[in-house]
Amino acid sequence: MDKAELPIAEEISSEKEVNRPEVEKQEESRVQHQNGKTSDREDDTIHIYATLAFIVVIIVIGVPMWWKTTEVYRVQLPYAEIEALDENPIQATIRLGLFVKSRERRDILLFELDKKFEHNFVFNLQLEDISLDPSIVSAAKTPAALEAAILKRYSMGVGDFVIIEWGKLEDDVLVTSERTAFISESATSTKIYQVLTSWILQEYKLKAILGSKTMQTSKLRQMRLNTAPMQPHYDILISVFNPRPDKQNIHWNVRAAAENYIVPFLATMKTIANFTVKTQWVYEVEIQQFLQKQMQDDTKLGRHYVVTEHSLPQIITWFEKKLGNQITDSPGIHLVVYVPQCDVAPIRIYRNDGVRATNGNVEAFTSAKWGGILFANPAEDAIKKCLDDPDNSEVYVSSQDVMPVSLYQLRKIFDLENNIPLLDCSLVPINSIEPRLWEVDTFTRSNTIYRIHSATLTLQSLIQLLGGIEYIVINDEVGEAIKDAYSRILLAKQYLFDNNLADAAIQARLAYVSAERAFFDPSMLALLYFPSEQKYAIYIPLFLPIMIPVIFSFSTISKYLKKRFAKRDKRKTE
Repeated sequence: MDKAELPIAEEISSEKEVNRPEVEKQEESRVQHQNGKTSDREDDTIHIYATLAFIVVIIVIGVPMWWKTTEVYRVQLPYAEIEALDENPIQATIRLGLFVKSRERRDILLFELDKKFEHNFVFNLQLEDISLDPSIVSAAKTPAALEAAILKRYSMGVGDFVIIEWGKLEDDVLVTSERTAFISESATSTKIYQVLTSWILQEYKLKAILGSKTMQTSKLRQMRLNTAPMQPHYDILISVFNPRPDKQNIHWNVRAAAENYIVPFLATMKTIANFTVKTQWVYEVEIQQFLQKQMQDDTKLGRHYVVTEHSLPQIITWFEKKLGNQITDSPGIHLVVYVPQCDVAPIRIYRNDGVRATNGNVEAFTSAKWGGILFANPAEDAIKKCLDDPDNSEVYVSSQDVMPVSLYQLRKIFDLENNIPLLDCSLVPINSIEPRLWEVDTFTRSNTIYRIHSATLTLQSLIQLLGGIEYIVINDEVGEAIKDAYSRILLAKQYLFDNNLADAAIQARLAYVSAERAFFDPSMLALLYFPSEQKYAIYIPLFLPIMIPVIFSFSTISKYLKKRFAKRDKRKTE
């Protein structure tokens, strides 16, 4: 029965399907069409959201992350402030005391000196009138007594100077080894001004240092070439050359000579630089190839050997190989004492025109940026004894003969020696190992101004470089060095203007060191050869394939939003 009933049921169902009204069929078709559209809209929405999510990830997260990870670290620097350092020129205040017996003459000199320094490019003169009780003046029978009485009542600091009138002088101006100078009753303000600017303040050096356009003469240019600027630290290396230790035995305590002569001299310049004094002995270095000829003379030996000026640079080059310059990173000054063997002694230096350069037994020459060489010739009796008995040669070097010449060489190297002649003006001869006090002040002042000027130029050059090349790294150490140099330049200028030369020298030295350390820091060269153009050239091939679909997706999103907004507006109108 079941098998018979099944076809009947299917037939009935088929009949119902055929007899279903046409309206119901249309309604079902409409519903299915609407469901299809809804499904398509949902797919479009999901696609749009996926695209937006992709864009957000790429642009909002990816690009900033790439930019942050590839940016160059640069500390903020006071660019404008460093550029404006030149707007505040270097001004050094000089405190000058004047003692003149006549009140009228004193007022005239004060007025005229003040007018002469009124428009000075670097010096600000602070004139002070010094007066003493007439009884004290009459009691002073010598210039030294009057000087002591004045200095007892007039406080003197580093960089100060006092001019004292003394009637019984052969010259118009006599400059002492202290911070004082004596003038005669007939000395004019012009003569005093010449002494101050040429000897005491050495204004010509400052014009050369600061690059004054009005003083670019050949003499100043040569001075800048022959004068080595002071570095923060120097090694003074005293080398004693014994060319034939097998034939001559040299007796000299070079270490004691250095401690008794060189160290006290250098101690006066400790505010500008630190010095390390070293000594060494060098053997078997001969210079016979530089001796031009043997010349007859009227001495006991009847002859001497000649070294001409044009051979001196070759001797420096020959000695340079034997001095061991690699033992330190600090710049060095060489003081070479060459003791020639007896068979070629004594050695005399002659100028290129055939005239002997010196007259003493110690021959020496100086190279400003290198050092000096001194030929310590043995005494005539020692040479004669050595020639008679070559196997028994004892040579004694006297520190009293050699070291004053070495001190003079140091004075030339550090430009302490004054070679400007002034009519009717003279200097008291040096009677001590140390330089004159006012020479130390001048040396300190000129080097302080040089370091302020040099540190300023270094900082300005550095910030121009950093501002023009944005991909150079500026790490914290470089930034701190630049800021430290800038602040110390300001302090040094202020101290110099306030007549505080000692503190100005310290601050200028530290500013110079910081500026040089920042300029030559190796970290700034890490990305010097990887500019932004190269960075974009490397990263664009990576990002371009990703960004092309993102860019085209903006068009799809725009169309989708316009269509959606249009339907919304249509619904509102209906």
